[in-house]
Amino acid sequence: MEKEITSTDYQLPPLELLNEYAADGNVVPEEEIAGKIDAVSKALANGKVQVKDIKAVPGPAVTLYKVYPERKVTVSKVRSLMEDAALDLHWKGVCVVALDDSIGIEIANDHRALVPIRSALSDDAFRNSEAELPVAIGQTFGNKTVVFDLAKAPHLLVAGATKQGKTVAINTIVASLLYSKRPEELKFVFIDPKGCAFSAYGRLEGQYLVSIPGESPIVQTTVQADKTIAALCEEMEVRYSHLGGCGIGNIVEYNKQASTRGGRWPYIVTIVDEYADLAIPAGRDKESRNMSHSITESIFRLAQKGRAVGIHVILSTQRPSKKVITDSIKATFPTRIAVRTVSKTDSRTILGTPGTENLIGSGDTVFQTGGETIRLQGAYISPDETDRLVSYFVSHNEARGI
Repeated sequence: MEKEITSTDYQLPPLELLNEYAADGNVVPEEEIAGKIDAVSKALANGKVQVKDIKAVPGPAVTLYKVYPERKVTVSKVRSLMEDAALDLHWKGVCVVALDDSIGIEIANDHRALVPIRSALSDDAFRNSEAELPVAIGQTFGNKTVVFDLAKAPHLLVAGATKQGKTVAINTIVASLLYSKRPEELKFVFIDPKGCAFSAYGRLEGQYLVSIPGESPIVQTTVQADKTIAALCEEMEVRYSHLGGCGIGNIVEYNKQASTRGGRWPYIVTIVDEYADLAIPAGRDKESRNMSHSITESIFRLAQKGRAVGIHVILSTQRPSKKVITDSIKATFPTRIAVRTVSKTDSRTILGTPGTENLIGSGDTVFQTGGETIRLQGAYISPDETDRLVSYFVSHNEARGI
């Protein structure tokens, strides 16, 4: 892979590059909450489910109503009653979940609030994070910012129907990393078969991007994708060889020792926009089949071994079929972001459970990691904000004469 220019005096971008919005948008009116609590109570009573209490935990787009029944009741019964009520009351985004102390009923707010990327990145959960690769993905109930460590993920699957928030989620991940790591600490590989999702990041060449010499900084063709992913596998094996020679177990320990003499390894985050275009052969000819097989095998190798040496993969797809999200992908991509899907089958393919078909779109997201499933409203970064962020890095390099 091509070596990049680095600088130890590099300044991380200021938050002022990002849009600021009024904070009162995250407040759900008391009369709306009271009305829905009353309606939930009546709907359950019609099914002979009496409740001791219902507590509301508002979120930006969806509010969680925690139901405490008088007697033990199954989640399936509550779900059936709430599905009927949702039809009668024209409620959207209704999901029923089992909680430790209650049964949760998630109902979309009458008015959705935006979660600006600026507010997520300025939250203490992100600013004080000790994660190696912190990502502020959005806010959940109680307007709590959710931050996860991509280094521990260690690989991420982003899936769901088109125009439901996948690309914004990836841009949010990229922005989080750009606000936390300098070029000598982090590199990206962008693979964009459709040629439109990541074009803005091409201007980061020479700073945050790595690519094969002589090739486009944003990978667009299947041939280039095959070569690039194979080169990443070679880089992975070289790093493993170094670890073995040093008697060190992972990139964190290696960089701690390397910091005294230089030669630190940057994390490499590889992002594939539409994985299905690579995993499914473009034609029936042998060459197409062999290339798809080569790419999927290389992705699997990276997913199996990449974490210890700081190589992480993010796959995105709007076609969550079993041909794309195979058992091997499920086994090696334990962290997943699911936006709205068109069917229960797609939801089961992504998460192993139904439910994402009931999401309300536009960033309404289910985040699954470490056996925990969280519903949240994804942080939003606009194309203009992404352009300003990239322009900051370009002008920063120009000011240093690079």
